[in-house]
Amino acid sequence: MSIFARYPHSCPFWIGLTAAALTSVIAAPLVHAYQFDDEEQAYQDLVLATPIALHGRVVDSEGLPVEGAQLRLIAWGDNIANDGEATMAWSGGDFELNGLERRNALLEVSMPGYYSEILPVNLQVELGETTVEFGDIELVAEQFGRARMTFAGDTMFDRRMFDDGLLHLESLESDTEALFRYIEPLLEADDHTAINLETPVTDDLSTPHPSKSYVFAAHSESAAELPGVGVDSVSLGNNHIYDHLDLGLAETLFHLDTIGLPAYGAGMDPDSTRAAVHRPNINGVEVSLQGFSNFIGYSYGGTELQVVTRPAPLKGGALPSFSSELDAFVDAEVAAGRFAIPVIHGGTEYALTQSSGMHTDFERVVEHGAGLVVAHHPHVTHGVSVIDAGDGPRFVFGSLGNIVFDQEIYETFRSYLAIVDIAEGPSGPAVERVRLAPVRLDDYAPRPLVGAGLADMGRHVAHLSTAEASVSGFDRAVVFAEGGRLVVAADESEVLTTDLLDARDVDVVDGSTGLVTLDPYTSTDALAALSSDAPATCELGRDLLGIGDFEDPDVDNAYLEGDLWVQSSSRYIQGSETHTGTGAAVLLRKDSYSSRTSLWMGNSLEINAGRDMTISGWHKGENAGEFSVTVLWMTSSGSTISHTIQYQNFDGDFDWSRFTIDVTAPANADKLKVYFRHYPPAGGGDGELFLDDINFIEWDPGTHAVDGSGVNVATPNAWDFVRCAAADGPLELNLTHRVYESYL
Repeated sequence: MSIFARYPHSCPFWIGLTAAALTSVIAAPLVHAYQFDDEEQAYQDLVLATPIALHGRVVDSEGLPVEGAQLRLIAWGDNIANDGEATMAWSGGDFELNGLERRNALLEVSMPGYYSEILPVNLQVELGETTVEFGDIELVAEQFGRARMTFAGDTMFDRRMFDDGLLHLESLESDTEALFRYIEPLLEADDHTAINLETPVTDDLSTPHPSKSYVFAAHSESAAELPGVGVDSVSLGNNHIYDHLDLGLAETLFHLDTIGLPAYGAGMDPDSTRAAVHRPNINGVEVSLQGFSNFIGYSYGGTELQVVTRPAPLKGGALPSFSSELDAFVDAEVAAGRFAIPVIHGGTEYALTQSSGMHTDFERVVEHGAGLVVAHHPHVTHGVSVIDAGDGPRFVFGSLGNIVFDQEIYETFRSYLAIVDIAEGPSGPAVERVRLAPVRLDDYAPRPLVGAGLADMGRHVAHLSTAEASVSGFDRAVVFAEGGRLVVAADESEVLTTDLLDARDVDVVDGSTGLVTLDPYTSTDALAALSSDAPATCELGRDLLGIGDFEDPDVDNAYLEGDLWVQSSSRYIQGSETHTGTGAAVLLRKDSYSSRTSLWMGNSLEINAGRDMTISGWHKGENAGEFSVTVLWMTSSGSTISHTIQYQNFDGDFDWSRFTIDVTAPANADKLKVYFRHYPPAGGGDGELFLDDINFIEWDPGTHAVDGSGVNVATPNAWDFVRCAAADGPLELNLTHRVYESYL
């Protein structure tokens, strides 16, 4: 099939290019070019030869235009052509950048007297779009009495980073800086960045903790790079700071002091650890930070091996999050008029909600007057919750996830930077504004999320935040994606909401509607209500995968890399044939091959045992061979429980069509892998099988009895799928979308 037959909407762009313009195009080298024809390379040439424009408006916190603001793109690698492209906001605050390549970039927006904003821009849009409308960009004024702080998650420099060639002893400084390359502009745009340094800093490995399965160590050269990439302080109150006992901790404190990097949360004895509160004065705002470890290490064989500091026997370690320690810190700092931020390390690894013990700690510090609570340790991102102890709402970041870490569990790859503005008010300093900058870890290093990746992360964090309202004493923060960030509000009254009715006529066959997709109107809407013209029992489902659209979700040095999928020259991500968006997978087979080719995620997905699930996606065949989907269930240790073919398609030529596979996770299953397989074409020749918009849907075990009166659903959420049981025949199913937007 010719590229024009496959992409008729592309013809005007191609035909309108002069020969000189075509010969001047420098095509980005493809990691996997089509083996059977040159359509993909021709399409990518066309993409690069078709410029895109970026338009938006720069405003202040009152919505007034900021004329004269400077705008500049930052890009790397395959996207370098956009680097340095610049313009200025003119009358009305409007700006436009023309002639850009369709490659993702960061947009720096700056103006004297304002905080700079570093925002991801999705320029990889379909060829029919000529302009990306970014919308309003809010600049917040820098002034006395306002501080902007950024909080990031777990950080270490060890193990697989050396094994996989990201760190080398002879180039530790430049290698460490490279790990922060794509977020360094964000970290440098605030007043103060704080991270959790979850490793000792020591070159002496002679005293590893004898009872721990995993011990970390970072070289001093890596730690020395942290101030240069924008890190201003580190919490040491965690379960790994004592990995090399007192010797390793003493070296850590020495190296950080030599570097001039403030550290808190650990020390050589209880008194010095309590005294190691970091109290920066940021533009006249008095802030205090102290780290605590909820993890003690009681099982390590004696008090001397616990990870926390102790008076008897006298030893170093992290400051324990005992109630007396939490109370003493918050009470003293609040009494002194400071904005107290306890940084607490604890909870259950890889759990998506915090433990009851951590919830108790959160409530306690807020009741004593903490202005903000930051937590780490689960290595996965949690939602944002709100606690009001009677003097106003306080935000709690239950887990920031990882920021630079070498774990290989899929759920640990998604994280965010919490950007918090604190301002002096009549009753003292308080949180004024919260934004989240979502990132994805690729090769253990963070990349800012953009486009579909950012929208998916917004729905994920919103869903987890809403779930926090089920905990007594906690409420959910309202979270949604907007303007390259996730907006965080303490209450729905602080944002605009619009409810839109989406009436669907569905056919009930064999007692089921089958899969009904929400199809969000915007990146910010959520399912708010369900009703029907006849009694029905409905289930809600959400996608656990998040990368099945095969779009390029981040800003880095590559394009459509799809690194989380196992690819080869016969299976890879391409752009010349898609169901939606700009990316899809292709699986290629020649009739001369006797074997199949398979596409799968390199990492398994964490699931809930016994839950109903649906594997859904879209596929298209061009002289395709047999296509099958195999589902692999595993235990938490990775042992196989079962491995069965759940779907087969033998059609050779077919247009985009949906497949759905209903399965139930075994009672002992904790992980899932799915393999998409393509076999050689039965009739000879070359076969192509395309995949796009794949979802791994997990159904909530609760059901909703729906009729004409309707059922409300807590929002915001990520319930993107519905299925209902009802009497056979036509059913009118009404879905209410709630769309969120800020007041700007």
